[in-house]
Amino acid sequence: MLKSFRKVTLVIAALTLSLVFAAESQAQTTSNAAAVTMTFAVASSLTVAATPGSIVFTRTNSKNATASASIAVVTSWNLAVGGGNVFTVAYFGTIAAALTDGAVNIPSSDVFASINGGTASACTLANVNVAAANPGAICPQIFGGIGVTAQGSHSDSILLSLTSPTDFPVTNYAGTITISAQAT
Repeated sequence: MLKSFRKVTLVIAALTLSLVFAAESQAQTTSNAAAVTMTFAVASSLTVAATPGSIVFTRTNSKNATASASIAVVTSWNLAVGGGNVFTVAYFGTIAAALTDGAVNIPSSDVFASINGGTASACTLANVNVAAANPGAICPQIFGGIGVTAQGSHSDSILLSLTSPTDFPVTNYAGTITISAQAT
């Protein structure tokens, strides 16, 4: 009986020991906490998109021509704060030659712009609200957003035409109108 008692005691001791080791092996362990700093910078932006990328003038008579399409202009902004102003304008590099063949020029005063279906006006304005600070001739203002929200966009349409006090000389003219925006 003593032998049986020792066997039972040994068995109980072995079970107890195995339960202790089992409990230790199943214990939860937690690591240190690693912190990761995150940053995200969004810069202010102001963009202008214009389509189509080119237009062709068609003569309606010897002194007038109209553009093949209106120019769709979308001004978009994401500014640091709202309440500022956004201006979009179109301009030519020089007053004397909005279109040229290299020798014969059509001055900017012969180019007229109708903004959003309004009355066409000559592109003869002084350097006002031009992002590029261009000294050339400026067409009537396309968009003048006073007190705009911090984020937004505005769509406009420009229809160009040519009107000359004299007949247009026969030649092939080319030129570029630049459209840009400025936030103040």
